[in-house]
Amino acid sequence: MSDSKGSFFRNSAWMVLATVLGGAAMMLVHNVVSKRGGAEAYAEFKTLLSSFYVIAAVGGGLWTLFAQQQAAAVTEAEMRRVAGAARRVGLVILLLWIGVAVVLWIGQAGLVRLWKLSNPASLWATWLLGLLTLWVSVLKGLVQGRQNFLVLGWIAILDGLGRFGAVLLILTLFAGQAAGAMVGAAVGCAGAVAVGLWAVRGTLSLKPEPVPWRAWLGGFVPLALNAAALQLFQQYDNMFWKALIPADRLDDWNLGERYSPAQTVGFGITQFTVPLALVMLPRIARSAAKGERSDTLRLAVISVGVLGGLAALGCTILPRLPLQVMFFNKPENWAAAPLVPWFAWGMTAFTLSNLFLNDQFARRRFAVVPGVILLAAAYVITLHLLRPRLLSMPVADAYCLGVQTLGGFNLALLALAAVFSRRRV
Repeated sequence: MSDSKGSFFRNSAWMVLATVLGGAAMMLVHNVVSKRGGAEAYAEFKTLLSSFYVIAAVGGGLWTLFAQQQAAAVTEAEMRRVAGAARRVGLVILLLWIGVAVVLWIGQAGLVRLWKLSNPASLWATWLLGLLTLWVSVLKGLVQGRQNFLVLGWIAILDGLGRFGAVLLILTLFAGQAAGAMVGAAVGCAGAVAVGLWAVRGTLSLKPEPVPWRAWLGGFVPLALNAAALQLFQQYDNMFWKALIPADRLDDWNLGERYSPAQTVGFGITQFTVPLALVMLPRIARSAAKGERSDTLRLAVISVGVLGGLAALGCTILPRLPLQVMFFNKPENWAAAPLVPWFAWGMTAFTLSNLFLNDQFARRRFAVVPGVILLAAAYVITLHLLRPRLLSMPVADAYCLGVQTLGGFNLALLALAAVFSRRRV
C-alpha cells in the first residue's frame, strides 16, 4: 500500500473514530431530551434542529469553499488571500445574522404557532446556534484545508461532548425543555469555535491580500445553494410532519416516538461515513492545484460503500437494535423500528452522492448544482402533493410512504452526482 493510500486510511480511520465519538455524544443529547423532556419536547427539539439546519445550510458552503481554497493555496499570496477572506466573511456573518434577528423578532408569533412551540425562547437559542455554526464552518474549512485532521477530529469530539454535558446540566438542574436543549447545543458549539480559532490562529494572523470577491462568490453561491438543497434531503421531513399533523391528533401520530428516532438513526449513518469525504476533498483539491492525478475518490467510494452498506444491512436485519442502543432508557421510541431500514438505505445513498459532489467541488466544477436544486425542490413539492393522501392513511403507512419518498429522491441524487463526476463536467 502506498504512503498516499496509507495516509488516506489512517486519516479516515481517525476521522471516523472522532466523528463516531462526537456523534455518539450528540445522540446522547437526543436520548436526554427524549427521556427528560418527553415526546412532545423531543419532537419540538427535532423540529428546531431541522429549521436550524436549513437556515444555516450556508455554513456547508462556507466549510467546503474554505477547505477547497485552503488546500489549493500553494503560494504565500494565495494563503494570504484565504486569510483575508476568512476574516472578512466572519464579520459579514455577524452583520447578516443581526438582520436575521430582526426578521425573527417580526415573525416570532407566526413561527411559534406553525411549529406549536412551547416557548419562544427556543427560536432565539436556535438563532444563536446558527450564528456559532456559521463561524465554526469557516474555521473547520480552514482546518480541513490544511489537512490537520487531528485537530478537526478533536473539534468534532469536543463539540459533541460539550453539547451533551451542557444539555444534561440544563435539563437536570433547570428542568428545561426544548429551549434548554437548544441553549446547551449552542454552548457546545461555542467550545468548538474556541478550538477552531486556536488551531488556525497562524492563518488568521497572516497579512491579508486583496480578495477577488467576484471569483470568491462564484464559488460560494453554488456551494451554499447545494448545501441548502442537501439539508432539505436530510432535515425537511421533520418540519413537514410537524406542520402537517393536526393539533388534535398529536398523540395519535406521536412524531417524537414513532418517526423522529428512526430519522436520527438515518442521520447517524451519514455522520458515520461522511468523515471519508472530509479527508477526500482537500487531497483532491491539492492534487488538482498541482496538476497531479489522484485515486482518492475511488478509495472513498469503496470505503463508504462498504461501511454504509454494512450499517444499512445491519439495520435491515436488526432494525430495533440501533434504537435500543441510542434510546436504551426509553423503550417507547423503539416503535419507530419499521422505518429504520428505509432510512438506513436512503441515507447511505445520500452519503455516496455527497462523495461524487465533493469530487466536483474540489475541482471547482459546479455544473451539477442546478440539478441538485431541482431534485430538492421536486422532493419538497412531492411531499406537499402527498398531504391529502398521508392524512387519510394509517399513521404507520403514512410515515413509511414519507421515508420511501425520501429514499427514492436520494437514489436519484446519487445517479445525478455519479454521472456528473464521471463526465468531469
